[in-house]
Formats: sequence, C-alpha cells, structure tokens
Amino acid sequence: MTLHPDVGRLNDFHGTFQFASPDDPFKLSNGQCIDHGILAYETYGKLNENKDNAILVFHALSGSQHAAGYRESVSQLVNPLWADECKIGWWDGFIGNEKVIDTSRYFIICANYIGGCYGSTGPASRKPHSDEKYMSSFPWVTMEDLVLSQMKLIDFLGIKELKAVVGASLGGLLALTTMLLFPVRIRKLVSIASGLELQPLQIIHNFEQVRAIENDSLFLNGDYEDDKPPVAGLELARMIGHKTYVSLETMTDRAKQNLVHKDNPSGYAAIHQVESYFNHQAKKFSKRFDANSYLRILNAWQKHSVDDKIKNIGALHDGFKALIISIDSDVCFYPDEQRELHHYLKTNGLNSKMHEVHSEKGHDSFLLEPNLYHAIISAFLADS
Repeated sequence: MTLHPDVGRLNDFHGTFQFASPDDPFKLSNGQCIDHGILAYETYGKLNENKDNAILVFHALSGSQHAAGYRESVSQLVNPLWADECKIGWWDGFIGNEKVIDTSRYFIICANYIGGCYGSTGPASRKPHSDEKYMSSFPWVTMEDLVLSQMKLIDFLGIKELKAVVGASLGGLLALTTMLLFPVRIRKLVSIASGLELQPLQIIHNFEQVRAIENDSLFLNGDYEDDKPPVAGLELARMIGHKTYVSLETMTDRAKQNLVHKDNPSGYAAIHQVESYFNHQAKKFSKRFDANSYLRILNAWQKHSVDDKIKNIGALHDGFKALIISIDSDVCFYPDEQRELHHYLKTNGLNSKMHEVHSEKGHDSFLLEPNLYHAIISAFLADS
C-alpha cells in the first residue's frame, strides 16, 4: 500500500492512502472487488511513541475527511464541489488544541468514505488507465466496507489499538460497526445523536431521498453528464433530509434571513420565508455533493444492521467504555434511539454511560455547539 503525502499549511497532514491495488484488491461485502482504491484523509495532533493515542472519527452523511482547520482546495477533480462551506472543517469547533478532542493529547484521523465525492474512490472517480468515470458502475458499498477500508489505513499507520472511535449521526453507526467488527482493537466508543438499528421513519426518509434523485430526468440511471447533473433530484433529496437536521425553532429563526422568491414558472408562489430557506439550503447542497455518492452512502445506511455482529461483542476487553450522547430536540435520531443503544451495551455487560444534552438546535447541535459537549467528551476520553 502507498501513501501520498500533502502537507497543508493549516492542517497537520492531509493526503491519500491506497487501500486497494491489483496486487492486493479490496473485496466488498457483495463479492465485488476494487483493485484501484484510495482514501482521502486528514490527521490532527501527533501519534505518540507507543501509538496508543489514536482516535478515528467518522463523518456524517454528507461530510468529508476535512474535519478541522482551513483547506482552500483538494484536487482538480474535487474542487468543483469544494464550496466555501467545505473549506472550514466540519468539526473545527471540536478538534484542536484544548478543544473537545484535544490535539495536544490525541492523534485524530478522519477519512472520506469510499463511494464519496471528496477525494476517496467513488462514482465520479476515473477508472484505472482510463478517462472514463465509474458513474453507475461503481459498486454499492456497505457500512462494513467503509469500516474495513479505513482500518486498512489504521494498519498502515502501525496502530494496533484505537484509543477511541467517535462518530455522530451516520458516523455514530459506523463507529458502532467498527467496535463490533474489531472488538479487541477498540478501547472506547463515543456515539453522538446516533443509534443502534435503523428505525422505520429513517428508512422512509432515506427511501424518499433515493426516489427523488432517481426520478430526476437528468439522472439517466446514474450515468448523467458532467454539465447536466440531476440537480433538481438532489435538491429535493436534501430538503427531505434537512427537515430532520434542525429544530423547528432554529429553522424558523434562520428562515427570517432568507428572501422569498415568487417567480416560479409552475405558477406556485412561495409566500413563506421557510420555503425560501429550504430552497436556499437545497441549492447550496446540490453544488457541493454528487448524486451517485449520495445514493451509495444512503444505500450503506439502509443496509446497516448489528444482528450478524453481536457474536463479536464478547471479545471486547474488560477496559472497554462507551459514551452515548443524546440531543433532546433531535428528530433525525430520536433520544429513544440512544437509550436503546445504551441499553443494548449494558445488557451485554459493557460499561456504558449516557448523557442527554439540552439544545434548541436539534440534530445539528453536534456540529454547532461544542460547548455543550466539551466537558462530557473530554473527561470521558481522559478517563483511563
């Protein structure tokens, strides 16, 4: 496996790791193989001599490897999607010196998922030795595939045991999957605004988003043209998902800052600021994400299950600890889902603590309010 370093001015390290090659292909859960595959990743802090201070962070559905600091660009292929909102790390308020996850103590790794669109091999990547993109031919990956590819990076870095796996939302499901797949290599789990299993409402919301994209006439079964992507479908998908990310109070407050546009060719005239707000958010998103990647990650989410992994839970060592954090206003992963996860861990004899934070911002609190989480998470990570 090879490493391609690219030292950034404001980040400790960012680059790509080749997790699959013709000599060492990566076998997916569905039996297909990737024989040319890279992970785009970033690290923060320093790996200590014993290599026992590493924390693997998983991003949410539409996140990236860029968790902290400022990054102006990624690569020629990625830059068209690298909007201004991508340039500041999505967890910049959480990762850094004396922040929630302290870079003076820990070595943090965050990688873009395979199937993604921010530098890791995905549908918009070019096929080996070709100018042709994968597009619809890119494999349908699972949570297990995402985890296994990232653990190859962990192996390459010489890290035998992770101090913690951390994730919020979809990232929390991936952190849990990592714990179950590699129980002897995980010392701590931090799951924020996430859960144990899929809930019916999540399945429906995800399915609605899939249908929104697939029904766009420009989607062309995933083989859309570069200059004619299925923007309308991706925008509608984002609207469906976004309504679960922020609380109604926050949504209403943000909507006051948006103008209402009434010139709709269909004849429908938007009269509410919240309509304008949703339209604005959808248009922003469609400029920074790829429709095929969105479908690949949604598909992995839809296939998430812990049933076939529960047999591994007994291999967790005696010192394992879990921290489950719930947001009281969350309607994407309701608080009951965190309680279910906490109960699952406790029932299986594991050391699990649960905290519920009060926020008026809903699910996105885990992105916006580091002060609510600082004491809880930093103390948990520091506790031996």
